[in-house]
Amino acid sequence: MSETSPQPRKRAPSPARAQKSENTRARLINAAAKVIGKHGYAGCSIARITRRAGVAHGAFYLHFKSQQELFDQILPTLGQGMLDAISLAVRDSKDIVELERKGLETNFAYIAKHPYMYRVMNEAELYAPKAFKAHLDEMISRYSRSLHRSLMAHQVHDFSPGDLEALAAMLLGARSYLLMNFCVEKNVVKPLSPELIDRYLRFMMHGLGVHQEKGEPTRIGSGYLGALHAARSPVEA
Repeated sequence: MSETSPQPRKRAPSPARAQKSENTRARLINAAAKVIGKHGYAGCSIARITRRAGVAHGAFYLHFKSQQELFDQILPTLGQGMLDAISLAVRDSKDIVELERKGLETNFAYIAKHPYMYRVMNEAELYAPKAFKAHLDEMISRYSRSLHRSLMAHQVHDFSPGDLEALAAMLLGARSYLLMNFCVEKNVVKPLSPELIDRYLRFMMHGLGVHQEKGEPTRIGSGYLGALHAARSPVEA
């Protein structure tokens, strides 16, 4: 029986080399997102991605096996950044109304600042369905946990913990159509107006049965409708 010589072990990359590789990977993902924002997934070729990222064409395959593998990474990666920004913005909210207002404002402001995100999200269901499902699941999961905290704080009424996943999906659907109908014109995305934020919050409050202390003003926004609603119809416990 012959003996085989041991295979040499691969040397682990140095921290500096590993960081450089991670930076290049991130550049490719961000470049692809911006190409999609302009040309859509159908027009997002590897040549356009590498040219935008400023790397050699062959370097692409050091980080991704295929164009589809890259597509499957874009939305989860960039979506995580958006969700983290929202989580940070709502962290110190005093109640569910303030939390929803800050979350909605941050969500739409983030997409306005990164307008390519809209097309990345909107077309992902067709071109990167696994990524789209993972992103949707993450959004619903985070939103459900937030609603559960509000439920445990007795700020949400008439619902049980088993209802929260469906409620999260409904509220996210409302946000999606607000974005689609009132904030997007061609490739330009603008923040949601204060008046529409107020209307969304009124809808959310009544739908979830949000209660506040008797006599406490309903803090739904700084616009005219918000002030009018707070003055005329405070929500009583």
